[in-house]
Amino acid sequence: MFKRYLWMALLIGLHAVKGHGQYNPDSIYQTSIHTVLIHPVNKPLAIPVISLNEPTPLEISFDDFKADYQDYYYSVELRNADWSAVPMSAFDYLQGFNQNKINKFSVSSIATQSYFHYQFNFPNAQLRPTQSGNYILKVFKNGNTNEIVFTRRFFVTENQVSVAATVQEPFDGQISKTHQKIQFVLDVKKIPFFQTDQIGTAVIQNYRYNDAVSIAAPSFIRGNLLEYNSEDQFIFPAGKEARWLDLQNLRLRSDRIADLNSKERRTIVSVKPDLSRSSTAYYTFNDLNGGFMISNTESLQSENQNDYAQVNFTYMPKDRIPFMGQKLYLFGALTNNIVNKEAEMIFDPALGYYKKSLLLKQGYYSYNYILRDMQGVNPMNDFTETEGNHWETENNYSIMVYYRPPGARHDHIIGFGAVNSRQNW
Repeated sequence: MFKRYLWMALLIGLHAVKGHGQYNPDSIYQTSIHTVLIHPVNKPLAIPVISLNEPTPLEISFDDFKADYQDYYYSVELRNADWSAVPMSAFDYLQGFNQNKINKFSVSSIATQSYFHYQFNFPNAQLRPTQSGNYILKVFKNGNTNEIVFTRRFFVTENQVSVAATVQEPFDGQISKTHQKIQFVLDVKKIPFFQTDQIGTAVIQNYRYNDAVSIAAPSFIRGNLLEYNSEDQFIFPAGKEARWLDLQNLRLRSDRIADLNSKERRTIVSVKPDLSRSSTAYYTFNDLNGGFMISNTESLQSENQNDYAQVNFTYMPKDRIPFMGQKLYLFGALTNNIVNKEAEMIFDPALGYYKKSLLLKQGYYSYNYILRDMQGVNPMNDFTETEGNHWETENNYSIMVYYRPPGARHDHIIGFGAVNSRQNW
């Protein structure tokens, strides 16, 4: 049973909520909201995971383009491994009052784009979790939980199970040069009298939740050790080091910028046309694995002094012919790692290339292009034609270990592990 719903949850990451139908746990519902971030304090590129026993707080921040200060509140909600609701009162998994006002804010000072920057940390003196598991953070207006502004997922772990993981080159000759295999061992000696079908695992590549792979059954059981090392379990296309864009200074053209127009009220940035990298040789360089960092080279207070720019991306397909039966997406944290209309590249037949415009805050960005089958035959994100796949690519992997004890009403996270593919070199 666990395998069935965990697979659907972490592969798709969708569930129904009254008033919004199908939605992703990471969603924005107001057009004035920009640059929503959630991460451990002082770790802007880390997955939002906190320990139940020794929590390093998460930092949550966002910008609001509305001209006036708004009364924003937040609450958190425990979810199952499939992100479905749990049949529990908030008093059963939280300590404190689950409706707190966001009091810390600042007004943009130098930027031409006016905005209010809001920020808070969680857990805090007012609210903290008492149970491990999947959680959803909700920010809403005026103390009204029906006026949701945005939602973000995060994870709370108990650290009862140790995770030892490595990234390997698959033995299968057909994918050995293009994919990466994640194998790991769980030490479950602190979980007595369990059944293996009570434990589920999920592996996430570069924080792309919707592409997570989940498996319930281990390959081998050796005493207190559960081994996951099958050749057909945790296999991921390796991709290629992410493309990059430096927007830290909007007065100077970085190497990837073709044109920069700061004469208008808002700076317009045109990125140099991107081409397919599927046939180019692999070479390594440091990247952000599809993430981004908010920063600038002109001030010390990037949270409220960074400006926004209208950034125009273009992708030039081979022979300037659009992909048949497929849609092209700009993919990464800059589009919330979600395949939707906001991330879709639109082909211009007159110009012979795809284009997309995004409003981005000053910082350093990384991204890729992916293809999706229009007919839904292959719902997975595909880098093959746009980026290529090379087993040597540096990728981050996060491992979640879920456990449903007998009689429990929700799925706990009893272990968390992280591994980088370069650690094995």
